[in-house]
Amino acid sequence: MQRLRHRLIQGLAFIGICALLYAGWLLYQRQTAEDQRRAFFGAPASTASGAPNAFRSAPPPPQP
Repeated sequence: MQRLRHRLIQGLAFIGICALLYAGWLLYQRQTAEDQRRAFFGAPASTASGAPNAFRSAPPPPQP
């Protein structure tokens, strides 16, 4: 009986440690995703990439 109780406590402790690791990993992933979202949507659009600026209404360049 004592050995069974000892094994049960070890099993529950292992499950608890796994749950804590999973919760920590989940919080880390959420924070990282939120930081990446803020960096992506918070940065101004770069015009150096060659993409036209859709918010500026400039006429197209003259055609030769």
